[in-house]
Amino acid sequence: MLQKLFIFIILFFCLSPSMASENNNLSTNQLLCPSLYWGFEFISSNRVKVISTDLNKKTTINEYFYDLDSDLSYINIFSSKDNIRDRVYSIELNSLRVDIWTMTGGGFTTREMFPIGLCEFVQINNFVSYIHSLK
Repeated sequence: MLQKLFIFIILFFCLSPSMASENNNLSTNQLLCPSLYWGFEFISSNRVKVISTDLNKKTTINEYFYDLDSDLSYINIFSSKDNIRDRVYSIELNSLRVDIWTMTGGGFTTREMFPIGLCEFVQINNFVSYIHSLK
């Protein structure tokens, strides 16, 4: 009995870090904001492709880094790896509200960019083409 408990404890501590790193991996997920022609395509465990469309319906695609903050339920998107001061967007996981980070007189602050209900997780084969087809 003691031997089984010892093996269980060893396995628990060995598998916990790998399970935690898998929970932070959003690769192959896609977040679509169809009415705004925007999308977030998570292309690896730390890279996201942001498809954005301006008011003239001109679409641009940029790659950023992301990190999942599971304690606060946010996906933080950065312009450079491991630099919190280069945060560009934050996505609240429970409501899928998208915030943009801007520089103000008091420092970096967030502004609500897309309110609750405009974005949803989807599975689409050709994500960029799908956004173009919505226009």
